[in-house]
Amino acid sequence: MSNSDLLQMRSKNEAPEAQALLAKYEHRAFAREESRERPLMSVPIALATPLYALAKAAGLIGARTPPTIGQVGHGLAGAGEGLVGAVKDSLPGPPRVGPPPKSR
Repeated sequence: MSNSDLLQMRSKNEAPEAQALLAKYEHRAFAREESRERPLMSVPIALATPLYALAKAAGLIGARTPPTIGQVGHGLAGAGEGLVGAVKDSLPGPPRVGPPPKSR
């Protein structure tokens, strides 16, 4: 699910239980999409993920949910998934298998 879809879901459902359930998936989707679109950002995103959680815990950042290990884990996983996706996107297509096409 995309980050924008998850943001919409969170904005439509203010219940704390729903916010807590969706937060980690939103963190993952954000990190995955940003890292895939901008592969060089995967490292700063991975570094910022636990720092963001610490800032939330310290009350330096207002947030809808308290920080959790799940949010950090999903954020880190998303950064890795995005980087892998970017590498795959940059590779040429699969090699052709079978006989070459017939000339006309």
